[in-house]
Amino acid sequence: MKLNRNRRAATARHQRGAVAIMLGLTLAVLIGFAGLALDLGRFFIIKTELQNAMDACALAASSQLRPGQNNPNALSRAIAYGRVFTTGGVSENPLDGNIAVIQNRVNFQGQVVNVQSENITFAENLAGPYVTQASADANTAAFVQCSLPLADIPVLFMRVLNPLLSTQTVSARAVATLAPSDSACAIPVGACKVPGTTAASNFGLLIGQWLAPPEGPGSPYGTGNFGWIDFTPPGGGASELADLLTGPGQCDTAIGTEVDEPGAIASLETAWNSRFGVYRNGAGNPQVGTAPPDITGYGYTSSNWPSSFNAYSGSSAGAVNYRTAAAAYERYQFNPPNPYNRITSAQHESLGRNRRVVVAPVVDCTVWNSGTGRPEVEGWACVLMLNPMLGSSPVPTMEFLGLSTAAGSACATNGAPGTFGPLVPQLVQ
Repeated sequence: MKLNRNRRAATARHQRGAVAIMLGLTLAVLIGFAGLALDLGRFFIIKTELQNAMDACALAASSQLRPGQNNPNALSRAIAYGRVFTTGGVSENPLDGNIAVIQNRVNFQGQVVNVQSENITFAENLAGPYVTQASADANTAAFVQCSLPLADIPVLFMRVLNPLLSTQTVSARAVATLAPSDSACAIPVGACKVPGTTAASNFGLLIGQWLAPPEGPGSPYGTGNFGWIDFTPPGGGASELADLLTGPGQCDTAIGTEVDEPGAIASLETAWNSRFGVYRNGAGNPQVGTAPPDITGYGYTSSNWPSSFNAYSGSSAGAVNYRTAAAAYERYQFNPPNPYNRITSAQHESLGRNRRVVVAPVVDCTVWNSGTGRPEVEGWACVLMLNPMLGSSPVPTMEFLGLSTAAGSACATNGAPGTFGPLVPQLVQ
């Protein structure tokens, strides 16, 4: 009997030992799986942060691509913008002078994304191959890729299952290009480039410069540097152009499209003025319900802006610039002559849209002067419509704000991805 009791005691001790081993193994597995979930969740957050940084890099870099525009500095600027929007730096908007420090972080916002030039590559098409700046052609590069492996991320919990698993690498990539926008459409007014210039030099136009209307005898363009544009030659006329001014503009024209000039059309003044919230009395004329105004009607001429330069964000005694006027929904500051009326500030606020900072096609107007044919659209200018056409000799003017494809352009930010209009940065991968 005593021997049997000893055997049972020994068996019980062995069972308790086996249970302890099983419990230890079970706890290790449970801790390992819990660690797996925690580490994978942590890596997922780091991957998301890194992907956001690569998206920002690609979008910023693609804003500087200039395929077909013979701009030798395009890729250098693309790399600079891509690095600023990730590694960190200073970005300046040339239109309003705002300066902001931009920096993307990863690893629970504890680590700066260190993007280098070699992490930003270029290709002529989406499929690639993607090459560094040294091997890329600035005139054909249409896609930019930002890619970065984030190495040596410590493994905190999964080492319970595998002691050799000490670090991991998380990678992300993004590809962007310039693609047509949907909502930014061109008004039927052409900005005349300086002969012999290209987009690399803003077609010879200065940011803040006022573009004068046609002057002198002969060609409707004379010595001026803008005039009415017919997007559908030879069928364009006053009615078609008026519809473009009261509506969204021409939204299906691309660079390379041939355009023509319909001549001087004084009757377009009612359509032009509608964007300032200045409407002509009488049936058949544009009204606020069918021709929406801008958020401000405040106008600029040499009398209230003597410098004739940078009414968009500059300064002049006794007048406010466009950005200030827009923020306050200012109406046109003068009571217009009969048969015109101006809407109120409250109406600008409730009914107004972005209707005066607009896109205009850039063309070589000397083609018309020489009588050699029709010019092609060579680029897209971002312009500010300055004043309504009123009085016995109405003179419309515009201010050049830069190319609509330039980073920080007031027009470039207006376009949502789509199939028409000026190019805007878009992620494609």
